[in-house]
Amino acid sequence: MAKPVCLNDISKEDLKKFLGSFDHVFSDCDGVIWTKAPMPGSGDFFKVMQELGKTVHFVSNNSIRSKADYTALFDAVGQEKGFDRLTIPSIAIVEYLKSVKFDKTVYCVSAMGTINVLEANGFKCKYGPDLCPEDYHDFAQFGEDDPDIGAVVFDSDFKVNVPKLQKASTYLKRAEVLFICGASDRLVPLKAGCLGIGPGAFTEMVRAIVKRDFTLLAKPSPTFGHLAMKRAGVTDPSRVLFIGDMIEQDIGLGRATGFHTLLVLTNHTKEEMHANSIQPEYYASCLGDIVPQLKQLLSN
Repeated sequence: MAKPVCLNDISKEDLKKFLGSFDHVFSDCDGVIWTKAPMPGSGDFFKVMQELGKTVHFVSNNSIRSKADYTALFDAVGQEKGFDRLTIPSIAIVEYLKSVKFDKTVYCVSAMGTINVLEANGFKCKYGPDLCPEDYHDFAQFGEDDPDIGAVVFDSDFKVNVPKLQKASTYLKRAEVLFICGASDRLVPLKAGCLGIGPGAFTEMVRAIVKRDFTLLAKPSPTFGHLAMKRAGVTDPSRVLFIGDMIEQDIGLGRATGFHTLLVLTNHTKEEMHANSIQPEYYASCLGDIVPQLKQLLSN
């Protein structure tokens, strides 16, 4: 594969070729558009993309944030109704459960945001406990099966604990119980340049215990990429540019789905990028840094 091209140093002619290679922009959110607040110039980047006739959509593994919180962040970068153009794991999980006509109870090792979306779509959920007993003898109760459970869903539970993992493992001993994974990130950006343990580490732990594979409904699964395309009304993956800040999740999704890929170096160095077996086509320090070149091209 060709060496990644730096958009910060690209020539005018190559910039035109880059822009001509896609019609649709699919972008990750955390670490690309904002951290806790909008990243400088990110809103201007998407505005210029739309002025160039590109459609703009968003794809995130973050089901924790509420619709109201997402809406406020999208509004802050000038993307009105951005939530309507967003695909997240909780939405994908609902679509999947509906497709298999699921009618039992879901045990959720997930964020409340995911549980709220499932319940809003008519699915009965059980979850918890958030607190652990002091005496390990009391953990035996979490090994009792519940015949009402027909699916176990993992998705961004940052309050995960041994009782939850024990309950999930117990239910998954029954082969008919669906094993579904939303966000599979083993590392997550806590702030610029700082990665922490992600929820995927615990899903992998349960997979090893129950010796079963899960259905992945988040990045980097191409199933998730195709769902994002379907929701956006896009049929040709080769006309999509996917922008992300995490190599395994974002660039991995883009490569698996057939998108063009752009990595912003919020959470990776150039050295880490070049050393990784998963390579983006393009990279940039951040989206705001390439806006001046884009605006100059528009003005000509």
